[in-house]
Amino acid sequence: MASILCRSLLMMSLRQSSSLKRCSLVYIRPISSDHHHQHYRPLMLMNLPRIAYPNIFFIIKNFFSRAIINGHFDSTFAIKPFCDGARQALTVVSQLIGNGQFDDLSGFVTREVINEVKQNYEHLSSQQKQQIPVEEGEIIFSCPYLIGLIMDEETKTRMVEITMIFHILKNPESYREEMFEGSGSAFSNWLLTVKKMRDNIIICNYKFLRNMSKNAQDDSWIITGLNHWSPNEYFQQN
Repeated sequence: MASILCRSLLMMSLRQSSSLKRCSLVYIRPISSDHHHQHYRPLMLMNLPRIAYPNIFFIIKNFFSRAIINGHFDSTFAIKPFCDGARQALTVVSQLIGNGQFDDLSGFVTREVINEVKQNYEHLSSQQKQQIPVEEGEIIFSCPYLIGLIMDEETKTRMVEITMIFHILKNPESYREEMFEGSGSAFSNWLLTVKKMRDNIIICNYKFLRNMSKNAQDDSWIITGLNHWSPNEYFQQN
């Protein structure tokens, strides 16, 4: 129950920090200090729309998309096994990126994604690079944001693209200790810990594509877009 309430407060905190919906950070402003000015590059692996939380309209739309998939594309498709597989894919792919093993990403992600991610990864600071690898226990929230259907009647092509949201928190156990064992009151400890969690959270947006055409030679899921970004960095820039 505590983890559910904490997650709810964290989502509310993210919403209140900014009117962020789906926006792409293209131009990066320099952050100044008291002694000098330096150009700061926020955490980013691909220049994709930054998606922080679910959209109620898409939740309804996804229900109908799943009905179409089960009725016309693949009767065995189920969202929970997909989400479980997506979480595993996130951990594997992020570990490979964090280790600089870009050649080993082939088969998991498209070549276009590999090229862009590799280029942006090289510009990250050492601290940002340490934030890339994700362990299963660090995923505190995940959900499908949008289930998109791509249909071409001429070629009889049936493609499904699912965009996933993952909220990542490094060393989550330390926050639980601060929340329940802090020196202040229970309520103040709760608020301070939630604020700290909000400031340190990393959001991952991954796009998965699968060819569900009847005669598809390869019907496995492949990642066609991915990004790791920090809401705290984004809010500082805007």
